[in-house]
Amino acid sequence: MRTLVLQLYNRKNRPTFSYISNDEEIAALFDSGAEAPVWCAGDKDFVAAYPNAKKLGEETKIFGFGKDAEMAAVYVIPDFSLTDGKEVYRIKNLQVAVCYHPLIGCDFVMSDTMFSKADTYIHRIGKKQIEIFFEKDQYLCAVKNAPGTFSIVTFSQEEAKDGNET
Repeated sequence: MRTLVLQLYNRKNRPTFSYISNDEEIAALFDSGAEAPVWCAGDKDFVAAYPNAKKLGEETKIFGFGKDAEMAAVYVIPDFSLTDGKEVYRIKNLQVAVCYHPLIGCDFVMSDTMFSKADTYIHRIGKKQIEIFFEKDQYLCAVKNAPGTFSIVTFSQEEAKDGNET
């Protein structure tokens, strides 16, 4: 079992941390109730952080940024990774909804579904960190589209051989 440890901001009540992508510092929120990852800093900042991401030709409904659903562009990050300098957690073909909500307090809302095959622990007292326990070098992203929803799950390469698709 491998452990990725991400330090939480001391000044935030919600589990928020930072990481680097393409020399850009990203403020991320770990959201245990989110069905899918959502980038909240707009297309321009998303492309700066993930220049290899590809925009899909479709939009999806997202919820949680007001009382009504809204439409958002969907991008695919070919090789998403988080690191603490010792361990790296990777997801191949991570799909992300991209919108613009600057007042949300972070760039990237990371859904619990991104860590479907990991155990996650949030320590709010003392260490103030998130620990992510995982076994594989890389996970794959699967989109679970139901009418009017956008959610993802991650799974291992072995499960892909059993019929899951990326």
